[in-house]
Amino acid sequence: MRVKILLIIAVVLFCQAGAGIRVQAEECIVPDSILEISNEIGKEYNICPELLQSIAFQESRFQADAQNGGCTGLMQVNPAWHGDRMRELSVTDLYDPEQNMEVAADYLRELFERYEDVGTVLMVYHGEAGAVNKIEPSQYADEILERSAALERLHGK
Repeated sequence: MRVKILLIIAVVLFCQAGAGIRVQAEECIVPDSILEISNEIGKEYNICPELLQSIAFQESRFQADAQNGGCTGLMQVNPAWHGDRMRELSVTDLYDPEQNMEVAADYLRELFERYEDVGTVLMVYHGEAGAVNKIEPSQYADEILERSAALERLHGK
């Protein structure tokens, strides 16, 4: 019994220490509706669908009704910052996963055009201070990139 308990504790500590993305990928089961939306929007905006899925998981755990501060929905879009973008895209409901992801993808495409580096793009998207001058990606960016890579493997890419 003690051996089992010690083994369980060792596995938990190993996983918590960032032992590998496999745990994160297995925990990140993408709902079919999000798979479909991210594939369509990813194709339209030339963004890897798994990156969009990973951001959606990180930001809201795929909860369309998530709110945090002024940020709303699946991709945690802030309407105060993206009101003009929403009008240009005819987006009226940030609680709608497709509309929310479209605003986020449009913003991400703009950031990719400006910064090119995916780590920088993710840090700016996240609103991290000094993101453009950071040499190494933040924990937020690393987690998204690792999960995105794991999802790509899971999807046979």
